[in-house]
Amino acid sequence: MRTLYIDCSTGVSGDMLLASMAHALEESAGPGRGFEFLGETLGRLGLHGFSLTWERRKVAGIMTWHLEVEQTEDQPLRTYTNLVEIVEKSSVSETVAEAAVQALTLLGEAEAKVHGVDLEDVHFHEIGAVDTIVDIVGAMVLMEALEVETAVASPVDLGSGFVTCAHGKMPVPAPACAELAQGLTTFGSDCGMERATPTGLAILRTIVQDCGPMPLGKVLAVGYGSGGRSSDAQPTYVRAFLLEKVADRAGHNHHSHHGHHA
Repeated sequence: MRTLYIDCSTGVSGDMLLASMAHALEESAGPGRGFEFLGETLGRLGLHGFSLTWERRKVAGIMTWHLEVEQTEDQPLRTYTNLVEIVEKSSVSETVAEAAVQALTLLGEAEAKVHGVDLEDVHFHEIGAVDTIVDIVGAMVLMEALEVETAVASPVDLGSGFVTCAHGKMPVPAPACAELAQGLTTFGSDCGMERATPTGLAILRTIVQDCGPMPLGKVLAVGYGSGGRSSDAQPTYVRAFLLEKVADRAGHNHHSHHGHHA
C-alpha cells in the first residue's frame, strides 16, 4: 500500500508536479522508468507539434528536475471540448483518462465561472493547451505508474502580491486560482509572486484525498521538480515523497483513537 505525499510548501504548478513525480518514479523503479517512460506514454496522445526536454536544474544549491514542453509546430486555438476529445481518443488507460478529464473539467469550470462564460467557450491559448494536456495527463499516468493508493498534500503556498495576465493586473491568488484552491489547505507567503498555477491546483484537487502533515510511512523515494520561475532568489520546487504504509492494523487504531477524542 503506497501513498504519495506532495510537499507544496513553496507552491505548485503542473510542470513542478510532473517533474517531481517522474523523478520519484525514476528513483523507485530505476533509470529510464520515470522520464523516458513518461515521454513514450505522452507520445501516444496523438498530439503533434511538441517535444519534452528534461533537465537537471540547481535551485538555491538543491538539485531538481525541470520539464520543458517545447512547441515544434503551430498549434490551433483549442477549447475545453477539444482537450477532452484528445484525452478520450488517446490510448491511455481508462483510469488515467477519467482522472485527466476530471482535472480538465475543474480547470475549465473555474475559468468559465470567473469569466462568466459557458464551459464549452473556454479557450486554452496555443502552447498553453499542449502544456495543460501534458501536465494533466502526465500526472495521472505517473499516479498509476507509482502504484499509489492515496495522495496527501501539504498546505499549498498560493503566494502574494500581484500577477499580470491577459486581463491586466490582478491580486494573487488570481481568480481562477482562488476558485481552484477550494477544498485544499492553503496559505499565502510574503514572496510577492504567484506560487500556485491553475493547472497545478486542478491536478491536486483531482488526485489528493487529504491535506496536512506527512503521513506515517516508510519513505521509498523523493522527487524534486522545479518550475519555469524557480530561481535562487525564489527557490520554489515541489517534493514528491513515495511512502509505503505501515501495517494496516496500527493505522486503524491510530485513526479510531483520534476519532474517539473528536
